[in-house]
Amino acid sequence: MGCGGSKGTDQALRQQESEGGSDAAADSSGQTPDKAKTFRERRLSMSQLPAADQQRRRLSVYGNSSSDLTDKQPSEVQSPMPSVGCKTMGGFEPVPGGSTAKINQDRGIAVYPFVDDPTVGLFGVYDGHGRAGEKVSEFVLQNLPVVLAGKKDQLWADPGKALSETYVTVDTDLAKNMDASVSGTTAVTCLIKDRHCWLANSGDSRAVVFQKTATGLKAKDLTIDHKPDSPAEMKRILKMGGHVTPAGANGSPSRVWHNLRGLAMARSIGDHAAATVGVIAEPEITEYDIQDDDYAIIVASDGVWELLSSQQVADICHGVKSGDVQEMVETVADQSSYMWKVEEGDYRDDITLIIIKMPWRED
Repeated sequence: MGCGGSKGTDQALRQQESEGGSDAAADSSGQTPDKAKTFRERRLSMSQLPAADQQRRRLSVYGNSSSDLTDKQPSEVQSPMPSVGCKTMGGFEPVPGGSTAKINQDRGIAVYPFVDDPTVGLFGVYDGHGRAGEKVSEFVLQNLPVVLAGKKDQLWADPGKALSETYVTVDTDLAKNMDASVSGTTAVTCLIKDRHCWLANSGDSRAVVFQKTATGLKAKDLTIDHKPDSPAEMKRILKMGGHVTPAGANGSPSRVWHNLRGLAMARSIGDHAAATVGVIAEPEITEYDIQDDDYAIIVASDGVWELLSSQQVADICHGVKSGDVQEMVETVADQSSYMWKVEEGDYRDDITLIIIKMPWRED
């Protein structure tokens, strides 16, 4: 689709494709032979792969009238203020003759004001995985803000502790409400009060700040992806009796294994079978003081980060000359979608992102 300001990036990506930037040539239908299949085999959580006898459903979650949460339209990510842009896009999976829309397992929240405080905002992205991943991410979306708001008295005494306890409580409540043994969600949440941020992260969604420089925007990661072979994560998993396989040269991720299932992250909400071998819901808490040269903060699922680096996304946003935050969101989503087409043919992961442009609120 392409928005103004991303033309140069778009042309560069297309030039890369024509010069052999992808692993194999696309066929006449535009699909890279076997690429989508190998992507699923290499990188998706093993519990996310459909059973051999599972019938493929040709449906889109959007506009579906079913009352079953499995087919429920995801809660739309609405911007609560002019400085915030939001976008979610369901993915596609290959079928004979092309691709079909798959259930969007991503969710996102943008709440302002949070706890009725005009100096506070709450922003988060939750990327579900597994056969009931959309149910898990929806549960987190509906419950995490409520649980956190319920800690109002202790929230500002120790915001990091309040966020951490909220993740654990939501995970415990999830187990009481549904079977999330082999389904889960990443969870990256950004709580902002005035010019200070607390970030809670479990999994491999990511928050990044873009800082203004003389030549453009510089990306600085605010969270660290939780991979099973990261030293601290692997130490915990091995202590719990888990088994970790390293990342492969072919692009396959490291995995933690439980009952012949491999999970490509070391922390998540849900995945309660993997919890027995050291996969935890407890988030890693980081803090950040907003600086005068900060341009924006982005919170996004790995539908963005799988094929674009943090710096590439910063460069894309810098290319949006209008400075409009919603145009930035649309442009990043478009470029992410385009890269999935280039690299994976008829497979595309769900894409969800929230951009908070500075100053994030009017004083």
